[in-house]
Amino acid sequence: MERIIGIMGGTFNPIHLGHIQIAVKAHEQFNIPHILVMPSGQPSSYKDTSVIVDAIHRCAMIELSIKKYPYMSLSTMEIERTGPTFTSDTLKILKNSYDYIYFLIGADSLYALETWHDPEYVMTNCHILAANRDNHTKTQLDNRIEYLKKTYNANISLISMDNVYISSSDIRQRIKQHLPVDNMLNKEAEQYILDNHLYC
Repeated sequence: MERIIGIMGGTFNPIHLGHIQIAVKAHEQFNIPHILVMPSGQPSSYKDTSVIVDAIHRCAMIELSIKKYPYMSLSTMEIERTGPTFTSDTLKILKNSYDYIYFLIGADSLYALETWHDPEYVMTNCHILAANRDNHTKTQLDNRIEYLKKTYNANISLISMDNVYISSSDIRQRIKQHLPVDNMLNKEAEQYILDNHLYC
């Protein structure tokens, strides 16, 4: 029996309902039996690491946000690794345990994939599922996917869903300004942020 897994990586600073919706739609449309939500330890491409809250908080918010979805679980694989975390290294480890890997990303990342560490390995060793974040038209995304397929023999599909208008940076800014974040976060994760005075 083929061992299949989905990976949704990211800083999750904090995880929000847009992230959850991407995982739900990927699970439904591609019949992914299980999805690992995998927060990064020391992100290799994060602009300002000073705004990243401690991993223990990010993990707690993830667990609160996904607990009602039996096909999602938290993975601390990247947090437990020392130094910068690269997707290529994560895939190499996972290939020891799984036959087929889906990798969930925001469609804007399609334009950065070539700058990632060992992009050829990433694009040829997983099935990339991209969700639009309202930054590009369908035609633009189709053209980009076609280019990556031709150049790297990448396996890329678009997740069919409404555009994701929520961003972690917007949430952090709103919390800092004491503005409401209704319908942006899981309610328990929102309460966790308030209780622990995060992003203020």
